[in-house]
Amino acid sequence: MFADACEKAAKFTRPVIVSTRTYDGTVTANCGAFIIINDEGWILTAGHMFDSFVKYQADRNKIKEIEAVNQNHRPNPGMPDKKIEPDPKWITNHSFWWAWDGVRLVDAYIDRKLDLAVGRLEPFNPAWVQYYPKFRNPDTMRPGTSVCRLGFPFAHIESEFIESQNAFRIKKGVLPLPLFPNDGIHTRNLMKGKGDKGYDLLYVETSTPGLKGQSGGPIFDRDCNIYALQVQTAHFPLGFQPTVETNGQRVVENQFMNVGLGVHAKTLIDVLRMRHVKFTMEGDESGFRIVD
Repeated sequence: MFADACEKAAKFTRPVIVSTRTYDGTVTANCGAFIIINDEGWILTAGHMFDSFVKYQADRNKIKEIEAVNQNHRPNPGMPDKKIEPDPKWITNHSFWWAWDGVRLVDAYIDRKLDLAVGRLEPFNPAWVQYYPKFRNPDTMRPGTSVCRLGFPFAHIESEFIESQNAFRIKKGVLPLPLFPNDGIHTRNLMKGKGDKGYDLLYVETSTPGLKGQSGGPIFDRDCNIYALQVQTAHFPLGFQPTVETNGQRVVENQFMNVGLGVHAKTLIDVLRMRHVKFTMEGDESGFRIVD
């Protein structure tokens, strides 16, 4: 049902790998997704993909403060010299890899309340993308519609930090990352108020959950029109509490239904208009458009 749509969506859905190193030398890497909107390299992704970068900026300032305090510290005569030690889990190095080497994100707008980010890849070659997405007309979106989600879950992501280059390197064998689709239906619309710029905090709920590695990826219909952007997974208790026996003990297991949440196409379009980013909507055969 979604084979043709997945083939198209794979052309504009790309992975972002976030690598961090902490003060104790631990290197970790996580993955999300982003969609490329137009031939100028504008993208959409989940706002929480930048949480580690915000922490990195705060941790870097803390380390500078501690270094300044320790440098100016004068121990009392006859007393041991006790210096302030940084938290071993403070982030000292951080990197985004935006699907191509040497590419960075500029003109970024991050709305953490909405959980959405907009930015532009630089440098960007339009030939890198063979198909750019169209957005579903929000007026035609109805609960019960079949939708599909695409991203990069179940991948083993590893990076290493090269001291001599002061840079991260994705380990051999990690790339290319395999895409993974999962389908479901549009169950409900969820309104969570208004954003700081006046647009609706409107979300599409889906009957299937978003998976780790799919954050920031597209939720689309059978014609590959962008329906929403995956940002969260919610867990609803079903009220069933069966018991199972484990190692001779009876354990109560609570049952949950996991559903996905994506930023609704109406809000995506509103944000793109606000940021003056050109886009195409279904039925618009004239090409890219921008509405002030």
